[in-house]
Amino acid sequence: MSAIYREHLIRAYLGASRTRERLKTANAFTDLDSDNDNIEMKNLIQKPFHVVNMTLNLAESNNLRWQNRKAESFTATALHCGSSNMGDGSGNYRASENYGCNTQVGQAITLGTAAATSGAAASPNMGYYTSSAAVSFLMALFNIRLGWWLGNTGKRGDDTYNLATPRFSPRLFFAEAFGRTNDTNPYIYLSDGGHFENLGIYEMVLRRCKLIIVCDASADPHFTFSDLGNAVHKIRVDMGVSIEFKKERRPKKGGYITMAEIKYSQADGEAVEDGTLLYIKPTLDESESIDIVNYQSTNADFPHESTSDQMFNEAQFESYRSLGFYMINTICCLEDKSPNFFSAENKPLTDIFGFKMKAESYLGIHNK
Repeated sequence: MSAIYREHLIRAYLGASRTRERLKTANAFTDLDSDNDNIEMKNLIQKPFHVVNMTLNLAESNNLRWQNRKAESFTATALHCGSSNMGDGSGNYRASENYGCNTQVGQAITLGTAAATSGAAASPNMGYYTSSAAVSFLMALFNIRLGWWLGNTGKRGDDTYNLATPRFSPRLFFAEAFGRTNDTNPYIYLSDGGHFENLGIYEMVLRRCKLIIVCDASADPHFTFSDLGNAVHKIRVDMGVSIEFKKERRPKKGGYITMAEIKYSQADGEAVEDGTLLYIKPTLDESESIDIVNYQSTNADFPHESTSDQMFNEAQFESYRSLGFYMINTICCLEDKSPNFFSAENKPLTDIFGFKMKAESYLGIHNK
């Protein structure tokens, strides 16, 4: 099931960027052309720098720190793949150009594989969200398995880290079915990054980014901000870094964006400059265009409909697109907020620090 999911993600997103040339190489029946559509992670040396978040499942771990989480963060970039918490806590990484190599097509780990694993929400092992051994067994039995087995990036994976698939799968299937995944075997089980931390803030704080812009697109119709709370909690516990919102800037329903201070100085010393978190969350403040308001009136959970809905219709897709466009233009204090406005006077910002200044201005107006 994971392979099917991967192939169709590659076709939908990476294949869509190739038009004429893929007509000659794509399969006439399936329209798949993964060998040519896909991109090796090692070739993504560009801006923005891609950090693909995954979860390394630890359903069976001797580390008591992970007893409740049952997972740790795992990332893939153009440079390295691995986890900062694996093993003794010092982290274990392998060069992306040597990790998960598919010798049949001459590729190391690809963006398609990383993205499919990062979105592998349905899995027998789902980190903190692993409900019970019985559910894990049934999901494995009925092949509801979107996760991916790859070689351990630590010392235990010296003979496996460069393999695209395990040499012998049955033993790993049973480990997956009976919740025996850990980071001490030659192979590790990776799944959706949201099974550890859904917003990607954890890895950005780990890298000490000065400005982090996060768009929380999770389904949260009651505005509990659970994913944000989870990220703040784990970052404070693991790194000793607090993320602090001023009272008037605490996330709330009806606010497009808010701002927090990332207290790097708490962990690294007072001489270290703190960072900024810009937190964007889809919501309606009743100033949006009539088609967006109309869609919401007939779909009460919009813009927080369940992520289990994978088949958007035209009105649904356009409502989300238009709302996102309207929100960002509003934050940037642009006069014309229509989703088709591209005049030279109102061109979108390309500098993230310029966006920060616009956000500060927007918050200054709306928090008075």
